[in-house]
Amino acid sequence: RDRRMLSADGIFIVVATISEQDGRSVVPPEIIFRGVPFVDDSDGFVDELRRAVDHSLVRSAEEEIREIDLLQSHLHDDVAEFVYERLRRRPMILPVVVEV
Repeated sequence: RDRRMLSADGIFIVVATISEQDGRSVVPPEIIFRGVPFVDDSDGFVDELRRAVDHSLVRSAEEEIREIDLLQSHLHDDVAEFVYERLRRRPMILPVVVEV
């Protein structure tokens, strides 16, 4: 199932670095994508996705969500919703949250 999903819709890897004290983003999130049809670096989609990730992290920080697994779950759901609304595709999404 995962192989079919990857071949049809690709994969997004979102790396977010957050502060251990307040849960806010320390550096802009890194977005890596492979095999995603209809996505080009020049069309602004990646910048919009980065803003959506920032928004998700800010909301989680305001809700005082500190557990990494829960943060990754929220980030996954928010990114999946954003990508589906824009591309009408369901790529595999792997959120990675790093605390510093």
